Amino acid sequence: MKREAVEILSHLVAIPSVSSMSNQPVIDYVLKRLDRDVWKIELHPYRDPAGTAKNNLVAVTKSRPGLMPELALVCHTDTVPFDPAWKEAVNPRVRNGKVYGRGSCDVKGFLACVLASLARLDVRRLSKPLALVLTADEEVGCVGAKYLARKKAVHARYTIIGEPTGLRPVRAGKGYALAEIVVRGKEAHSAFPSEGRSSIYDAARVIAGLERIAKKLAARKNRSFDPPFTTLNAGLIQGGSAKNIVPGECRITIEWRPIPGQDPTWAAKLIRKELASLARAHPGFDARLYVQRLDPPFDPAATGHLAKLLESLTHRRSTAVSFGTEAAHFGALTSEAIVFGPGNMTTAHKTGEFVPASELSEFTAHLSAVIDKLCSNESKL
Repeated sequence: MKREAVEILSHLVAIPSVSSMSNQPVIDYVLKRLDRDVWKIELHPYRDPAGTAKNNLVAVTKSRPGLMPELALVCHTDTVPFDPAWKEAVNPRVRNGKVYGRGSCDVKGFLACVLASLARLDVRRLSKPLALVLTADEEVGCVGAKYLARKKAVHARYTIIGEPTGLRPVRAGKGYALAEIVVRGKEAHSAFPSEGRSSIYDAARVIAGLERIAKKLAARKNRSFDPPFTTLNAGLIQGGSAKNIVPGECRITIEWRPIPGQDPTWAAKLIRKELASLARAHPGFDARLYVQRLDPPFDPAATGHLAKLLESLTHRRSTAVSFGTEAAHFGALTSEAIVFGPGNMTTAHKTGEFVPASELSEFTAHLSAVIDKLCSNESKL
């Protein structure tokens, strides 16, 4: 079982699937492993803004036609980009008990374990339907998950969403918001600054305001998280056109990660209030906030049945994470969603990404047990 998951993962890593590319080759690899006599398969294609073809897959076992799946396993198929100099990125290697390559941890390791689990189970004998859901473009905004959620493409009683969680079940997660503040001034020759207005000077006032807002956000805590509050980050600032021109425009890219139980728009309201205050204090000041993405937090389910099952199988307590996942987008389509998978997010999104082979083996066993528990005749959860 351990070798099978490693072998499948090696095949998946060898398929480049950066978000800017089509994910169809990954979908095709999975389709070859699904018996159409056993699975009802639906494809949900679309094209991204660049015109690149993307596809989402929803496969449900045919054992009980018309019955809602008891369990859905959800996995995204894209990866973040990689340094072309990293030779192992799409030429996976196993060294010292670790599988190296782009996506090995985030999140093809999860998909390899799913396929290895399905290979060792007699899926035909499941008395309750099982669903497999593959999504596109998670890394650039959970686009595929949002697409499937809008279409209500799949409903399941329980849902496991693949992410590297170190084999700990995750019951809650922060949301994600992305925005840009555009500060407008007036260009002039730098020898005559009074003839213009520096957008960069005004942007400095905005940055100071953002720091004040970050402290307000930090005052409201949720101890389930680390850090235990909504974080705010000014990640990019771009302004000016030349060293001898008073800059006419400056753009600040910001993000915040709202905690569950808090209005995801609260940070935006604080920012707009701050910009209005700066405009009153500095005549001619002109800055506006444009929210580009606002994903809600992943709230814990009221019952926690699936979390308790996974805790009993893994002997690990459920937790919360500060990184974004697709869980919130599937929340309306399931009674309980859990984020769960092999690997650690701290090793993802960088050169040298890896997942321990031992975790692949353990996770495959856990998945097999969960499927058997929830989808067999003996299921009493």
